[in-house]
Amino acid sequence: MIRATTLTFVLFFLFSCQDSGNSKSGDLWSKDDGWGKKDDIENEDAITITHDGVNREYVLYVPDIYNENAPAPLVINFHGGGGTATGQLYLSDMRPIADTANFILVYPQGLKLDGGGSTHWNSMLPSDSNKSDVDDFGFIDALINDLSSTYNIDSTRLYATGFSNGADMSYTLGCYLENKIAAIAPVSGLMLESPSSKCSPSQQIGVMIIHGSSDNARPVGGIDGYYASIDETLEFWANLNMTSLTPNITSYSADGLDIELHSYQDQDNRVYIKYYKVVNGDHIWLDITKDGVGTDQLIWNFLSGFSSVSP
Repeated sequence: MIRATTLTFVLFFLFSCQDSGNSKSGDLWSKDDGWGKKDDIENEDAITITHDGVNREYVLYVPDIYNENAPAPLVINFHGGGGTATGQLYLSDMRPIADTANFILVYPQGLKLDGGGSTHWNSMLPSDSNKSDVDDFGFIDALINDLSSTYNIDSTRLYATGFSNGADMSYTLGCYLENKIAAIAPVSGLMLESPSSKCSPSQQIGVMIIHGSSDNARPVGGIDGYYASIDETLEFWANLNMTSLTPNITSYSADGLDIELHSYQDQDNRVYIKYYKVVNGDHIWLDITKDGVGTDQLIWNFLSGFSSVSP
């Protein structure tokens, strides 16, 4: 186990880790700007709801082809530690995909840790070692309910993706909102602790992992006593989804990097888990373009193949 002083440092580092891969981000809708809409962002709104006595915001994009008579899937895309909702929108702009696939798109905004410093997502359960008391699980649940009261949301097709600390949040939602979340796609993030100890989803969940083998902020080997390794995480989800523990592996190249695609199939040959291992990949929003299909589209192609048992 990591000593308490070391763990405190690790927690601070992980919550405050900046979005090093977010080359397109800026303080686009910062609180200092009052979250005012910028001229180059169209067809979306900055929405405020109150949860746990705190005003919480999210950026909402509804495609023009949305039809209130047809249930639409929902994709929630989380920024990393120190990031912003609109920074993540530019880093992972799924609006063009939503325009043709007809899903509603949300980029939530995390709060600053202890009211100051970097923005974060509290992906941990309450504990003595958790230095954040923000109820982000409740916020996302309230966000889903708020949207469902206004739009015709397909409650069986709710999906989560995100970068770094936002990817951590995606993993955790797969664990604790599994009655709502049908599939997740974490990028450069890790699952908390030994997965099987506290995470017990009641149904199968699609999992697409994108991770660089040289990621020092979220190392593939995990952090003892805090983060599970990628191998532990894959084994956990493979057991949950009743897939083979031995993946089919194919290799290709993208953006000058070698990529290994590990696919885990069940006995009916359905792929429930995809792990894109980016060899020598760093802690960034990784480019895994395959056959001309970019990262965001690959994420949607995977997520959209799953639905949950209706809550």
